[in-house]
Amino acid sequence: MPLIHLVLAGSDFQYVNRLSQWFIENKSSQFQISAFTEKESFLNFLSQSENEIDVILAEESFLIEYPGINETCVILGRAVKLTNHPAIEKYQSASSICSQVISAISKNSNKAIKWNTVRKSELVVCYSPNIYLKSTIAILLSLLSIEHGYINFESFPYFDLQEEYQMYNKNLSDILYHIKAEKGNLLMIMESAIATTNNQIRFIPPIDNPTDIWELTDKEMDTFIETLTNWGHFSKIILDIECNTSPMIIKLLESSSYIIIPFDKTQTHQIIRLENLLSSILGSDNDKIRWVCCGDCEQKYLDVNNYLEFPWLNPSREEFRGFPMDTDIINQLGSLLS
Repeated sequence: MPLIHLVLAGSDFQYVNRLSQWFIENKSSQFQISAFTEKESFLNFLSQSENEIDVILAEESFLIEYPGINETCVILGRAVKLTNHPAIEKYQSASSICSQVISAISKNSNKAIKWNTVRKSELVVCYSPNIYLKSTIAILLSLLSIEHGYINFESFPYFDLQEEYQMYNKNLSDILYHIKAEKGNLLMIMESAIATTNNQIRFIPPIDNPTDIWELTDKEMDTFIETLTNWGHFSKIILDIECNTSPMIIKLLESSSYIIIPFDKTQTHQIIRLENLLSSILGSDNDKIRWVCCGDCEQKYLDVNNYLEFPWLNPSREEFRGFPMDTDIINQLGSLLS
């Protein structure tokens, strides 16, 4: 997805410096930043720049004298004279400002079309009766690359990432609301919802209310899946889903490029039934399944292709953050997606 060229301008040097630095450190894969604290240099840049500017976030005093003011301009702080332009509260978290900037772009159809990419995203579904192993592997796969994004599609997520990232402005509920309301520019709404944890998991924060998932119609679920695969921001989207056979879960399984099923030796009776279920659903497409025995695997419990053993992943461990991501573990995780 092309970078968003954001021009940031304000009179408070420390504020502008901190905000631009946050974008550089946390959103370099999404934004190109040009920052100014002097009005003259700001106006000269706008008049002489040969690069396309996607959005200008500037204090009103900087924009008053700008003759080219248009729909790309967003007021930083309170708007007194330029009240026809969107404004973003100055003193709030940088992640909230980022989300609101992307939302402003999404309302400009001429600009938003630029980010309709031809690149596709592959869906990697993590599915298992062992919710701990399932969510752990989903998060570890997300850590493999900045090209991987994590989405928890559970009614009641197993892990809470809240302490791992700054306050966000949008989440999965906002995306599902846009789908239900049949609003446009869904890809930009997805962009505005991306959060990043301290250890660089890139993800969309989970739902506010389980009914946001439960009440999805077949058509809305189809729209959600199509939006994910057409997003293109990530090469792979790791979906942490519930282990049931609802129509929406079946749709995710059928639409996925990979299905990762971790289990331990105490669950072989469940896994055999799961194999029968998936064979009936997927037919000859079941080669995309990866069966992963975790912990103490005394024997091969399934006569299937793509059977792997992760003895280092202890089924009783209650903390995914403690894994040493050494070369062997990284290679084993990577083998799930090849």
